[in-house]
Amino acid sequence: MLRCALIAILLLTLGLAVFSEVTRAEVEARHPPRGAFVAVEGGRLHYRECRPAGEPRGTVVLLHGAYDNHADLLAALGPTLSSYRVIAPDRPGHGWSERLGGRDMADPGRQAQALMQGLDRIAPERFVLVGHSLGGAISSRIALERPERLQGLVLLGAMSHPWPGGIAWSQRIAATPWIGSLFSHVVGVPLARYRLGGETDAVSGLVPQRPCHEAAGEARLLLRPDVQQSNAEDMAVAFDFLADQAPRYRELEVPMLAVAGDADTIVSPTIHSAAMAREAPQGRLLLLPGVGHMPQHAAPGLIAAAIDAMLAAARDRR
Repeated sequence: MLRCALIAILLLTLGLAVFSEVTRAEVEARHPPRGAFVAVEGGRLHYRECRPAGEPRGTVVLLHGAYDNHADLLAALGPTLSSYRVIAPDRPGHGWSERLGGRDMADPGRQAQALMQGLDRIAPERFVLVGHSLGGAISSRIALERPERLQGLVLLGAMSHPWPGGIAWSQRIAATPWIGSLFSHVVGVPLARYRLGGETDAVSGLVPQRPCHEAAGEARLLLRPDVQQSNAEDMAVAFDFLADQAPRYRELEVPMLAVAGDADTIVSPTIHSAAMAREAPQGRLLLLPGVGHMPQHAAPGLIAAAIDAMLAAARDRR
């Protein structure tokens, strides 16, 4: 009986691993890279860029969060920022960007350095940086370390501070070497595929509004074991990173706007956005009633108007 149970478990594990690899091949065939690549230390980063027909009013960089890629922010905010040069990179290990430094690249500070290395090459001009969720933590690090490159910082439902309870045990297990890789291949992809459901339901439950079909379709790039592993590793170190970074927010030298939904159950607006707005010397808070974790879909016009105002103020300060 025990032997039969062990054989059944082995066959199930192998079957799920094969399912994950078949899913990877299917997703990569349906959603190939649609942008360009920039060489950085250790590999390449993928990014999408949109330009207006005439001279751009400025440059805006969009940095996505966890369990996501460039497509969500670009689809949500790109149309309202049509008069700007808009650059949306995939973070290391996400979308079509390579992981670069392996497990060490989970550190948001290292991701900030890699992203800025790429942006220094493709966008030497100053820009407004927009970061969502975990991308907001990385954007804040860029603002702290490279303020001369920014005209402003816009944080959307951003992680900024340590939170009660810390990292979930399941995320720590998923980020553990060997065990995490096995988890990503055997459990991560099938579970993610179940949760994603249809392409238009990619982020159901996060906001009352659903993202456009394009962004929801490219969300299926999450259905790859290495991307699942990268997300688990990122989240496993986020708490400690933010505990170290949070005391530095009073050093921020750039204008900062934190946009959050008061119905966000993923990243608490009280613990994160409101605290960030209080601590940043030029910080402001825009709290959206009835909105969840994806304010870029709920209020793209308001966010674009805030970016307009931020760039206008930057021009006035010259």
